[in-house]
Amino acid sequence: MHTTAVYRTQQFADRAGVTPRALHHYDRLGLLKPSGRSDSGYRLYRDCDLARLEQIVVLKFLGLPLKQIGRLLKRELPLAEALRRQQQKEESNRVFEH
Repeated sequence: MHTTAVYRTQQFADRAGVTPRALHHYDRLGLLKPSGRSDSGYRLYRDCDLARLEQIVVLKFLGLPLKQIGRLLKRELPLAEALRRQQQKEESNRVFEH
C-alpha cells in the first residue's frame, strides 16, 4: 500500500520555495486549494498539489496576472493564446523603454 505525504502550509511552502502567505493568497483566489484540512482547520497539501503550484509559479514568472492564470488553470483560456498575448505585451513594453 502506497501512502502519500501530507504537509501543513509551512512545510509545503518550504518544499515549494514559496511563502505561506502566497499559498493562502492562492487559496483565497481559488488557484490552489489545499487537498484537505486537519481537525484543527490547518490547510493540508499533498505532493500532487505541487504540480499545480509549479504551473502557477512558472506562469507568474512569465508575467501573467493571477486572474489570467486562474482562467488558464480552469481551461477557459488556451495556453498558447495567453503566452502569445504576454509576449506581445512584453515586446511593446520594450519598445516604450527605449
